[in-house]
Amino acid sequence: MIMAIKRVLFLVLASTFALQSSAATIVIQVNDGPGEGFNDPNPPRNANQKGSNPGTSLGEMRLELFKEAAKVWGDIVNSTETITIGAEFNDLGCFGNSALLGQAGPTSTKENFGSGDANIAYAVALAESLSSSNQNGASVEINAEFNSKVDSDITCLGGGGFYYGLDGNVPDGTTALFSTVLHELGHGLGFLSYVTQDGSWLNGTMDPYSRLLMDLQTGKSWADMSDLERSNSLLNEPNLVWTGAKVTEDRTLHLDPTTELKINAPAPAGTSDANLGQQSPAIPGGGLAAAVVDGNSVSDLDGPPFDGCSQFTFTQDAFTGKIVLFDKTAACPVVIQVLWAQREAAVGVIIAETSGVELADVNGLLNGELTIPYIGTGKAEADQLRTNIGVANVTFQNSATKLMGENQGKLKMYAPLILKPGSSVSHWSETATPDLLMEPSSGTLIYQNVDLTAAAFQDIGWSVNIPGAQLELIYKDGFENP
Repeated sequence: MIMAIKRVLFLVLASTFALQSSAATIVIQVNDGPGEGFNDPNPPRNANQKGSNPGTSLGEMRLELFKEAAKVWGDIVNSTETITIGAEFNDLGCFGNSALLGQAGPTSTKENFGSGDANIAYAVALAESLSSSNQNGASVEINAEFNSKVDSDITCLGGGGFYYGLDGNVPDGTTALFSTVLHELGHGLGFLSYVTQDGSWLNGTMDPYSRLLMDLQTGKSWADMSDLERSNSLLNEPNLVWTGAKVTEDRTLHLDPTTELKINAPAPAGTSDANLGQQSPAIPGGGLAAAVVDGNSVSDLDGPPFDGCSQFTFTQDAFTGKIVLFDKTAACPVVIQVLWAQREAAVGVIIAETSGVELADVNGLLNGELTIPYIGTGKAEADQLRTNIGVANVTFQNSATKLMGENQGKLKMYAPLILKPGSSVSHWSETATPDLLMEPSSGTLIYQNVDLTAAAFQDIGWSVNIPGAQLELIYKDGFENP
């Protein structure tokens, strides 16, 4: 057997705060071999990748970025015990515009260690913080790996590579790495559920994250459910929510008002929740009101069936000043439907779910070209409007009482109907707006801002320092869920 000998490099980050309890010392153990990953001597392929990073080679830039991301958590969480992260870059695959950027998690869990609550399996770094003692000998507390193919494959994610700048000024065409690392280390520190697909616990014991989950449909917490009930609940967004007190308290600091669709006509008038598009501009403070036209009834170059996925064939002003209603279709990205309607002078777009009671998913990216608001709504609302075209009139508005990403005052979890291993439950719902660090994928984030993650850490048992002033820099990013 031929074995690769890996060079192990230790970097110690000792973070302290004046007038605070002890912050954490984080050790980065680089597990890459010579010439690869953190030891890659090559310069970046794309000049846009470097940004403000002081490193000159890919390896040096990766180390500098990783140190800065680890320092963010080192300044926030408190522990007398060293947190060691085993880190490396590997080929995690890439499929053109889809790639796993990174993954991380605790190396073990500990229970009944003399601190914390009995019969609860804590991520080892948290167990060591709670007990102020080493719980795993010489082993690392967190394993983390990131996708080297983003830099090495010119066909991966457009070929721009990772952006290594230590700021929020991410050039178009590159993939920001900083908050991907921040996000993955969040999982390693305990932001994850150890539930399995059948609803049982991976190691036979419930974890502190999962016991804060509740299903509003059944009215039961996960701690009180059977395995079968949990297996159903982990597919039950928007009813699966977080009950932790600190997140519930702090959510108003981080979330925008919920988007609503108000049907002004036909009768009966009414108001329902809606999903705001991932790249939609904000709804104006006074709302956006207009008559509705059925986009699926207007011919386009790719039809039939007509779905708004290509240039429309008319030249008259059918969409001018109107809100256009389209059905959600697997054949056409939402952002393309919005783009074509926008080019015909529409003022807004409704994307309707075609089955079930869910709201249409309106995620998707298009290089910032969209300038009109667009929302996702349910089938019932679309049916009411579509059968009354000619009199149908609606208002897009911001709720005065509800926030984006919450249900009955509790933050929603990511629990899609089709299970996504590694992502389901261990993230906030994608409906949270602005985007949160611990969503499965995100369009915009504030550089270095851990938003509600620190509050979630408090809920699961960490002692944390209040994060300092955050830099108001926005950049695009994405995590596990391509």
